[in-house]
Amino acid sequence: MTENSLKGRKILVVDDEPDQLTFIATVFEDNGAEVIECTDGNDVAGLARDEKPSLITLDLGMPGKSGIDVFTELRNDPELGKIPICIVTGRPELRKLIYEMTGVSKPEGYVDKPVNEKDLIRDVRMILELRDRKAAR
Repeated sequence: MTENSLKGRKILVVDDEPDQLTFIATVFEDNGAEVIECTDGNDVAGLARDEKPSLITLDLGMPGKSGIDVFTELRNDPELGKIPICIVTGRPELRKLIYEMTGVSKPEGYVDKPVNEKDLIRDVRMILELRDRKAAR
């Protein structure tokens, strides 16, 4: 991966596990992104509204407001619904729930835990490039 491959991008990283949050945030920062960290599902929509991230990585298995509830909230919000979301979770059974949901668009990406740095950067870059191409049309 090239250094600064995410330069100019702002990524909201949502995960309740401090080690995962730090790891993912560091990977993005090492690749030039500005990172906003969030550990509580209740805070995601407000942060997304204030910070206007290029992308959100979202852990599904969180206490309190689950990642599934956060995903649904974001997708149903007219202002936030277009922000690409990459699901990051160690619970594959939750992925099935997300993809079977009706009435909301699917996530733009999915990364299994434990997170592999190269796969994470590759997938996030691909999601952002696709979004940029759609916006340019």
